[in-house]
Amino acid sequence: MKKLLIVCVGLGFAIQGVAQDAAEKKVQAGIIIGTGMNFQRMGTKNMSTNGIGGDFNIGANLNFSLNDNIAFSTGLELDFSSTKFKATALNSNNNPVNTYYRYSDTKILNKDESDPSNTLFQLDERKQGATYLTIPTMLLFRTKYIGYFRYFGKFGLRNSILVGGKITDQGSIVQGNTLGGTLVEAENTSMTASNNLFFYKGSVGMALGADWNFSGATCLVAELGFYYGITPLFFSPKEENRHLFTENLNYFSNNANQSQLMLKVAVLF
Repeated sequence: MKKLLIVCVGLGFAIQGVAQDAAEKKVQAGIIIGTGMNFQRMGTKNMSTNGIGGDFNIGANLNFSLNDNIAFSTGLELDFSSTKFKATALNSNNNPVNTYYRYSDTKILNKDESDPSNTLFQLDERKQGATYLTIPTMLLFRTKYIGYFRYFGKFGLRNSILVGGKITDQGSIVQGNTLGGTLVEAENTSMTASNNLFFYKGSVGMALGADWNFSGATCLVAELGFYYGITPLFFSPKEENRHLFTENLNYFSNNANQSQLMLKVAVLF
């Protein structure tokens, strides 16, 4: 019985000692990888969501301890995001009308760039891919270690800067490049469109998670967070910078905000 008591006490000190290595660190840094789902809130009747989009991110995280229970969490992440839409344009009587754009090679042309000689495309569905450079700025509230584990909540902003984007469209090429021409079913891949996506995507949210101090000051961290988009995904206020138009030649811009549910795993040192 005495030996068992000594072993238990010794094990307790060992666990506390391991956890203390991570608890006493003022700065933790490491790699993070995550995946998530994108949800669009539409602000136009001309386009609608076509299912849930996806997100994959990878990068580095930094945690700066402010005291035993509060830290500032930031980093640098690459987000590879996708969203899916359907063309659902309506006329003044709320009746459906077709949506079009003109293009040359892989460039979708804005109103001020196009002319009747450019290929006319009738749009049915769109997959919008985008790459963002993201800097999270969040406060991290955490418990003390309970054995090898401690638990936390995060609250703050995700600030994403647009790096690039590609478009894949399902629809039809209009023969003769004029409205009313014969339709030939087609897919346009790796397309680009200028003045389409807004350069900044901001979201506010929170995450809950835990970290496991499994070796020295090294921790395995897992978190699940929800982030509510507060900026528009698309921004084309000037008509000449828009590329989508209806059969009555009404040029419009897609309009949506995005929220994300994200699962992340990190190794911090």
